[in-house]
Amino acid sequence: MIGVITDSTVGLPADLAASLGITIVPLVILFDQEAVLDGIDLDSAALFRRLEAAPVFPHTSQPSPAAFVQAYSRLVTAGAEGILVIVLSARLSGTYQTAQLARELLPSELRRVPIEIIDSQSAAIGMLPAVLQAAEEARQGRTLAEIRAHAQEVLARTHFLGVLETLEFARRNGRLNGVLATLGDLLDLKPILVLERGNIVAAGLARSRRRACRQIAQLIRTMRPIERIILGESSPGAADDLRHELQTIYPGELPLYPLGAALALNTGPGTAAVAVVSRSSLTLGRSAEDEPPA
Repeated sequence: MIGVITDSTVGLPADLAASLGITIVPLVILFDQEAVLDGIDLDSAALFRRLEAAPVFPHTSQPSPAAFVQAYSRLVTAGAEGILVIVLSARLSGTYQTAQLARELLPSELRRVPIEIIDSQSAAIGMLPAVLQAAEEARQGRTLAEIRAHAQEVLARTHFLGVLETLEFARRNGRLNGVLATLGDLLDLKPILVLERGNIVAAGLARSRRRACRQIAQLIRTMRPIERIILGESSPGAADDLRHELQTIYPGELPLYPLGAALALNTGPGTAAVAVVSRSSLTLGRSAEDEPPA
């Protein structure tokens, strides 16, 4: 069998991941001197509740090498003939480098099993189509080389877009200029962000959440034919408007997954995201404010 590992930003509930044969290595959230595990010690809802009483704003950290060593060892001991690891972009986190380091730290008797590590150049639900396909192909008995090649091909065709309710969390984590964040919040602007090839790119600002979701749907419309769409949200109901807009352009299923605490800490409550699998490229450039009034 081939083992499949990913990190906790993927958003899969633990019981579902286990049933699919997917091992999840959690990122770490640091509250002052306390380290808690994403998806194990808390989810995004528990994170936002805890933030209300936190004296210092927490920050995220990549998993420890020991966490990956433990995951590798468990799969090898269980009989894995190979392991495929798909993790979030190396431009956003040190998780990819940690996974590589852990491979070198394995005891010599466990190194007989090949471990392939992929930098997804994405995160969260942007990795999910490739992770789910890899797990399915592992259950089918495909080889490690086949599963890796197919996963990389799916990742290259997956586009990740999202809308934030507030810019404050991005500002606190140093991912946005403080003046811009304050101005954006004062004007109640909703930023549309795209994660492409490991980079976060601003695709526009909209005067309302409804307009932002409509603009995302318009961007996705240009990518037809669409093979698959997956939704994500950092708090309950955050993806409702986006789902409504996507239903006007896409007749297929729109499965919804939570955005984990580690990602939610950088984006805030009310974040909605979508992963789109298509052979067409994503064309940016049209402002969200070019559309007619709502």
